[in-house]
Amino acid sequence: MTATGAGGKASPTPGDEPVLLVHGYGDTGSSPWWRTLARYFSEVGYESDAVETLSLGLFPGTTVRSPEYYARRIGQAVRRLHDEHGSKVDIVAHSMGGLGARWYIERDGGEGHVDHLVTLGTPHQGTSLAYMGALTPGGRAMTPDSSLLTTLNGRRLPESVEYTAVWSADDDLIRPGENARLPFEAANVTNLRVRGPDHMGLVSSRSVFDRYVRRL
Repeated sequence: MTATGAGGKASPTPGDEPVLLVHGYGDTGSSPWWRTLARYFSEVGYESDAVETLSLGLFPGTTVRSPEYYARRIGQAVRRLHDEHGSKVDIVAHSMGGLGARWYIERDGGEGHVDHLVTLGTPHQGTSLAYMGALTPGGRAMTPDSSLLTTLNGRRLPESVEYTAVWSADDDLIRPGENARLPFEAANVTNLRVRGPDHMGLVSSRSVFDRYVRRL
């Protein structure tokens, strides 16, 4: 959503749904870039109880389980926000967190609870660097030929959910960067290319935030 401010310049305004922020592989919700992102939502008018940062582990480096496993936790948080606010939920997920969110929406029956999924640097088509972490379930899931990606990309996305996949031409971990695009052509799918931020910078970049928050 947008509003017109001084000088006729459009500025972001809060969307109608609560927002769940979901981190990725090896990260936690307590990392400073997530506090930065939550502040951006506050600055455009979201109430504090309308933005929740999910933490799937206590310590950095420990969140290396499969997206299917984390999908259950994501689903629990979404359903709670749905019940508390009486509305569908928007999800903003980084990296592997986007695969967990997709699994919840597309395979675990979550489409009725989610309005919009924004992914930031999510390897929807895998990344060659994931082979370096292939000893972990999460690393294996992000390889280009993984069974998880084959399953997720093997059928159309639910039409009731809006998808925005943000990918950076300067992403240092998703290789090639285009692999963070969703491999679908549909009215409810937008692949948004940005320049500048690296993989982790996609979370805390204000310019990136301003581009996708207007869609919520």
